[in-house]
Amino acid sequence: MCRDCRPERGQVRAVVVDIDGTLADDSRRVDLEAVSALRRVSDSGVPVMLASGNVLPIVYSLATYMGLDGPMIAENGGIVCHRHRVWILGDPGEPRRALEHLADKMPVERIFTDRWRETEIGLVEGGTDIEEMRRLLEGFDVDVQRTGWALHVMGRGMDKFVGVQKGCEILGLSVEETASIGDSDNDSGMLSGCGWGVAVGNGSEVSRRAASHAVTASNGEGVLQALEWLRLI
Repeated sequence: MCRDCRPERGQVRAVVVDIDGTLADDSRRVDLEAVSALRRVSDSGVPVMLASGNVLPIVYSLATYMGLDGPMIAENGGIVCHRHRVWILGDPGEPRRALEHLADKMPVERIFTDRWRETEIGLVEGGTDIEEMRRLLEGFDVDVQRTGWALHVMGRGMDKFVGVQKGCEILGLSVEETASIGDSDNDSGMLSGCGWGVAVGNGSEVSRRAASHAVTASNGEGVLQALEWLRLI
């Protein structure tokens, strides 16, 4: 299989799509044409997975009302849910210890949705110096990632691709048969790890380097272009 080549029709057996910045624009409005297209893909027998840094209740609600039945990946791979069964892949212990240390060194504020967050910490970004935060957390077994919506403190080694691997295991598919669509640095693991990775036009430089293909349109229109390139619509 040529990862950088356009897949033949039928080669892509599942697709995973990021939400914020990809399926939704900067005002967090979900593109309804992209939703319609993903529903058609799902109805055709190709499972559609949503992958997000957001909490499971939000990902669950969105996937349910979109009419998608693939595994749902939340908290940057820390939680996977499928058919009312939940797998906890991330360990919240080290992120919580890191937060306690960080709060003594600099002002931090947890984001609103952290009341439902189980495996990581989400912090209001504001003008926070992420490199200073990383320096202060040296010695803790955590990664700090910027998503454009928040700063995420998660156990080292956790990313969306970990969740994608679990989703593929649940579906009985290999990651090589799966395509991913995303826009940000925290999508880079799944963009490089899946059989095909497509970055939308507004994607970060990191995501575009990780992808096997980049489309020109942004957000939902980019999702439509990606689905066309993957021969799913």
